[in-house]
Amino acid sequence: MSKKEIPKPELAKPQSLYNNIWLGLIIGVIGFLVYANTIGHDYVYDDSDAVIKNLYVQEGISGIPNIFKVDFWYFQNLKMGYYRPLSLVTFAIEHEFFGNNPHVGHFDNALFYGLTGFLLFLLLIKIFPAKNPAFSLLICLVFMAHPIHTEVVANIKSRDEIFSFLNIITMLLFALQYKKTKKISAFVWSIIFFYLALLSKETAMVGLALLPVILYYSGNKIQTVIIKTLPYVGAIILFLLQKRYFLGSQSVITYENLNSFPYTDSAIKLPTVFNIFRLCLGLLIFPWPLSYDYSYNQVPASHWGDLGAILGMVIFIGLAVLAVIGAYKKTIWGLGLAVIYITLVPSMAFVYLRGGVMVERFLYAPCLGFGILLIYGLSLVFKKPEEIKLNILLWAKNNVIITCIVLLISIIFSIETIARNTVWKDQFTLFSSDMTKASESAQANLLYGTVILDKAGKEKDSVLRKKDFDLGMEYCKKASRIYPGYGQTYCDIGFAYAMVEVNRDSALKYFRKCVQVAPGYARGYVNLGILYQNVGRLKLASYYYNKAVESNPLLADGKTNADNLKKATGLDVHEFPDEDTTLPTKPVETTAPVNVSPEKMKKFEDYFSQGEEAVKKNDFMRGIKFFKKAELIEPDNEKNLIYLANSYGMAKQYSEAINTFQLILKLHPDDQAVIKNLAITYDMMGEKEKAEEVRKKLKQ
Repeated sequence: MSKKEIPKPELAKPQSLYNNIWLGLIIGVIGFLVYANTIGHDYVYDDSDAVIKNLYVQEGISGIPNIFKVDFWYFQNLKMGYYRPLSLVTFAIEHEFFGNNPHVGHFDNALFYGLTGFLLFLLLIKIFPAKNPAFSLLICLVFMAHPIHTEVVANIKSRDEIFSFLNIITMLLFALQYKKTKKISAFVWSIIFFYLALLSKETAMVGLALLPVILYYSGNKIQTVIIKTLPYVGAIILFLLQKRYFLGSQSVITYENLNSFPYTDSAIKLPTVFNIFRLCLGLLIFPWPLSYDYSYNQVPASHWGDLGAILGMVIFIGLAVLAVIGAYKKTIWGLGLAVIYITLVPSMAFVYLRGGVMVERFLYAPCLGFGILLIYGLSLVFKKPEEIKLNILLWAKNNVIITCIVLLISIIFSIETIARNTVWKDQFTLFSSDMTKASESAQANLLYGTVILDKAGKEKDSVLRKKDFDLGMEYCKKASRIYPGYGQTYCDIGFAYAMVEVNRDSALKYFRKCVQVAPGYARGYVNLGILYQNVGRLKLASYYYNKAVESNPLLADGKTNADNLKKATGLDVHEFPDEDTTLPTKPVETTAPVNVSPEKMKKFEDYFSQGEEAVKKNDFMRGIKFFKKAELIEPDNEKNLIYLANSYGMAKQYSEAINTFQLILKLHPDDQAVIKNLAITYDMMGEKEKAEEVRKKLKQ
């Protein structure tokens, strides 16, 4: 055969939108599957604070209007200035239909993460139209498999981070669609999704910087880019006005400043920022070891003489210059660097302006820039002629080295991610697994100590109980040595002495220490009130309950205990009492309606049934809500009152449980099951003597 007769290979047709959607779906499924093993997990870390302890979330759909009116941490005695209602709205919807079910929350996080991968792929093929879709596919593989995302996806609370990035991606997609089609609907949707990104998390403002970069890369001149970006400023103004309207101009209030904000000293701010920037880039490149906690004093403050700070400064400035040059020339590596800087610098600003701690979620969005740099770098090392018309399989065959390297990296990342997910199974697993990685963190030591103390409280063998108690105390006291001003540490130690290895004097000592070093920590006041009430010093009890309400009006225990004590004794003490004496406690008076209509009886049965269903799902707070409604109709119904009292006990609202049990015994003095449960409740409160008195009555 002559040379001119050798057939040329045929090129495949360009990738169609249909094929691209299928490739995006594959990426989405991979993202979901990588986190599928989190679906069976419990609420972990701050999940409970965001879901179970958020009273508006617990109201379900009816609580959504109020969610838009408050700070994200409104129910945690904190005013952080965080306005992030969108993720809380989804938690409320989940609660409406599934109760407090962590499996649903984890499933949805994995689902939203998969959706992120799908839309990210569609965005990248629009950003890189001259590249084969395989280029975008490989970037997405690296992003979706990267272990740095475990803190965001395995932690239900961090759905705000997922939503922020997801909505920014969608905003950019519609912006590019509008550039291509000029359809006003695409422009409107782009603005809407940017606004939703802002409602997800304030850091979504980085979208205002990402948009002009993407538009510039897509062929617009700088002047045009500026004009097209201006309308998005309106969305930010609307968001800020809405935030100001609902949150007001409140100042940030926290009770653990050093633990949450350790870098506030002006001399350490900037060098610490550069050092943390260096550490963050290191975790993008080599994501090991990972930890849920980098708070005080795991990452010590840096000074200008520290090598890490100097190296971080050199890297920061050097890469920033390259990012500007590369972006101006519209290079792919310039875009990768620009994405890293635009999405990471706000987190560095948080460290600088407020002294906040480093967290792995800082790197959620910057990981996209890392993926772009990695794939582009490999394409330079193993350079092949660009063959955009080849289908993705032929491209992979022609670029087998790049394909194999990226697949290997993605597989390794996926294995590490799946393994890391198992650490987030529950509180004990997370805190114990990461203890060696965060051994110098006051918070990590405290959290591990408290889960050991919880274990001790459930242990029936006295020898094992004492062993766990001592070990838990060892970690809690180490936390207090790392940070002597850590009020929660003293509160948790006092609680252990009140509930696990009962020593009232020690409990009193540590609760006093708590409010001394952290005057804003309301639970310390509540626990002091409970201790004083239990020994009959009711003026002091009233005073400390009112101090708790003053510190945090939303803490249910403080207000409930203050109201109950006032109702029973008439005491409402707001000034520290000069002297205190034992006062008798009056039983709570109740009145029952003379006649209950059939309509009201039907309502009673409906409320009771809904409460019973909630209890079956271990959603005791929701159960309490319905049993209380039923009580208003039939205050003397023993079965409803028993369910209400038991629900209070399971929700650890022991004072309410005892009041309800005593009410039942007033109506039915010989109910042995109620007497037994009353004794158990006193045991849970650490009131061993009262529990024994009740048991003597049971024997009689």
